[in-house]
Amino acid sequence: MLYSIIIPHKNIPQLLQRCLDSIPRREDIQIIVIDDNSSPEIVDFAHFPGRERDDVEIVFTREGRGAGYARNEGLKRAKGKWLLFADTDDFFLPDFLKTLDVYGDTDYDLVTFRAESADCDTLKPVPSRQGYYGVYEKITEDVDVDYLKYRNDVPWAKMISAKLVQEHSIRFDETPAANDVMFSAYVDYYACKAAACSASIYCATVRPDSLQYAPVLKNLLARVTVACRLNRFLRRIGRKDKYIYSYSRVVQCRKCFGRKGHLKALSVWLSHECRENIGKTFSDLLKAKFGR
Repeated sequence: MLYSIIIPHKNIPQLLQRCLDSIPRREDIQIIVIDDNSSPEIVDFAHFPGRERDDVEIVFTREGRGAGYARNEGLKRAKGKWLLFADTDDFFLPDFLKTLDVYGDTDYDLVTFRAESADCDTLKPVPSRQGYYGVYEKITEDVDVDYLKYRNDVPWAKMISAKLVQEHSIRFDETPAANDVMFSAYVDYYACKAAACSASIYCATVRPDSLQYAPVLKNLLARVTVACRLNRFLRRIGRKDKYIYSYSRVVQCRKCFGRKGHLKALSVWLSHECRENIGKTFSDLLKAKFGR
C-alpha cells in the first residue's frame, strides 16, 4: 500500500461524500473514515458515504472524543507508506495523485504542498487558509524547508512518512480543538529529510459553523492551552524564532465571550505559557498603551 488517507467525520455526510468523490479508486490507496459518534437523526448509517467502495474502511466510534481521537484511530489502521489527512468538509484537487506520485518512491520524511481555499457551499475561491500560517507563497521547490517548519500546524496538504510517525509514536492530541498543532510540530521536529512542492493538491474550505471558525468557548480555551504548549516545546528545542503570539488567543476569547471568557482564557494562559513569553507580552502591551 502506498497511500493511507485518514478522514475524521461527524454529522456532515454530504460533505464526506464530496471528499470521497475527489479521491480516485486505485489499488495502492487506502481510505480510512473514522465516524466520531454521529447522530442517527442526521446521518443515514444504512447508506453511509463510502459503503459502496471497497477501498474505503469505515470505523464507527461511540466515544465522541473528537477529531484527534478519530485521527489516532485511523493511524492504528493505516497500512500505507505515506499518510495523508483530509478534513471532511475539504477535498482533493483534480490530478492530485500525479503530484503525489512524483514523491511516492522517495525516502523523504515529509513533503509539503500548496492548498487552495474556497467557500464550502458556493466553492467560490477565497484566500488560501495556508496564508494564515504565513507559508502559502513560500511553498516552492527552492525554499529553505527549515523556514516552513513550525509555521504550518495542520496535517493536510502534506505527505507524511508512516515510518516516521510509527518510530516516534507521534499522535494527535485528544483536545476539543487544535488537536493537530503538536502532531505537526513533532513531525517537523523529527523529519530529517523534507521537501516542498509548489503544486496545489488540496482545497481547504471555509465553513462558518466548522470547528475552525465557530466561536465555542471550550474550543478557544483549548487553543490557548495548545498555543502555550507549542511555545514551551519550541523553547525546549531552541527554536525561539518560531514562537507564536499565544496571547492573541486570549484576545479572541475576550472578543467572542466578553469579560467572563477573557478571565478564563487569561487564567489558562498564565498557567501554561512560558514566563519569558508572559513577561514579553505584558511589556509589549504596556509599551503600546503608554508609548514607552
